[in-house]
Amino acid sequence: MGVPNQEVEVKADRLLLRRIRRQLRKENAFVHLLRVVTSASNESSTIEEALQTTLDAVCGLTGWPVGHALLRIDEKDELASARLWHLDGPERFESFRKISEALTFGGGVGLPGRVLAGGAPIWVSDVTMDTNFPRNRMVHDLGLKTAFAFPILVGREVAGVLEFFHTEKVEPDEAILMIMKQVGVQLGRVVERRRAEQTLISLAQGISPKQGEDLFRSLVLHLAKSVKADYALVGELKEGKDAIRTLAVSAQGEIAPNFEYDLAGTPCEAVIGRTFCSHPRDVQEKFPRDRMLVDMKVQSYVGTPLFDSHGRVLGLLVALWCRPPANMQVANSMIQIFAVRAAAELERKRAEETAEKLAEVPRANPHPVLEFSGDGTLRFCNAAAHVLARSLGKDDPIHILPADTAGIVRKCLDTGKNGLVVGTPGDNRTVIWSFIPIVKNDSVFAHAFELTLFLDLHEEMRRIGAVSRRSRGGGHAHGLRGGSGRRPSKERVH
Repeated sequence: MGVPNQEVEVKADRLLLRRIRRQLRKENAFVHLLRVVTSASNESSTIEEALQTTLDAVCGLTGWPVGHALLRIDEKDELASARLWHLDGPERFESFRKISEALTFGGGVGLPGRVLAGGAPIWVSDVTMDTNFPRNRMVHDLGLKTAFAFPILVGREVAGVLEFFHTEKVEPDEAILMIMKQVGVQLGRVVERRRAEQTLISLAQGISPKQGEDLFRSLVLHLAKSVKADYALVGELKEGKDAIRTLAVSAQGEIAPNFEYDLAGTPCEAVIGRTFCSHPRDVQEKFPRDRMLVDMKVQSYVGTPLFDSHGRVLGLLVALWCRPPANMQVANSMIQIFAVRAAAELERKRAEETAEKLAEVPRANPHPVLEFSGDGTLRFCNAAAHVLARSLGKDDPIHILPADTAGIVRKCLDTGKNGLVVGTPGDNRTVIWSFIPIVKNDSVFAHAFELTLFLDLHEEMRRIGAVSRRSRGGGHAHGLRGGSGRRPSKERVH
């Protein structure tokens, strides 16, 4: 009686061993599939190449004859065919391919639409009995029976869907669906990388040629589009450093009017304090004093400071969402990429404004001001310099310059020190020239002050004082011997 029992036990052990071996082969196949997809995700130059590799690998693993890739349409909650297939017997499924490529699937519509809406894999054991399957009649005629589909995920966003069909009825396999979910995550990285590349290309082509206001407007529009933000703005810090003046604002894909706002009680306050800030959700609750967040119905916030080349904060770049974005990590990275260009342009804008202000100073100066290039060439002279030249009988200020002006300019730039020169461009006329180097710009400013009137007044005061002392002291005045005529101009100075 013991032998039959032993035989049963042996058979049971063999059956268990075969099941274990089948399970190990299946698990090894899944591991191999993930390796193939990971390799394709890292090495493929295009998303299409990675998708085609995945379609072929999944169909090869499962033995299913039909695989199809769909991608999300930009700015829409719809899927369209990527025109990528794995077909065992292309002629047999040609009509199915044509119909599928002509359709789009909104959220919840058909098998791809349900995956788009739910963000999770779906298995349909009998598509011919599925009431939410627009291609129902087509699959019935072709003998397709079972289908499953899974999402391509970028964070929580469904960027695409892969669907597969079998001619036989197959019961749901949770292990396959679990592996396919991981495959979708890997493919999402390819989509994410391509989006980043396209954004950078767009940034270079659409923004680089622009400057000033046009650049800032283009930048916030591109930023909002790339991270799917409801709002984006670039602003500069006002003089008191307690408020922001926006330079460009994108609101729901359109340029909105600029405005100013106080920093106190806002998430931007920390950004201006030199900190990158990311609030994936509930930003209103974190900053209850910021009424603008409430009015705009903002839930998520990312902001980064804009630094100049010396590390000083000039302003900020901000993106805001009414609903939390699907992938906050991508948004954080993208805004910092855009911030580099925004900061450079803001620094250029500040430098240009400063140069314009400085340029107005010599023009408005009532005293003669002249600017020389590094080789001593006269670049600019204001109206007062022309008046001085005409008073000396010259038609151009270049004719009243001190001797060896070019050498003086060069010496000032070489040493970085100011120069002082006294000249006598006309009879009994004395002019003192102050040369101030701007080494960074390879230029020197010269300020001219005529001392003739001052020296004449000083001499007259000395004469009056001498006469007064002589009248009080018997007609002798110390220091006055001989006539009262003026001494040569150089003696006056020294």
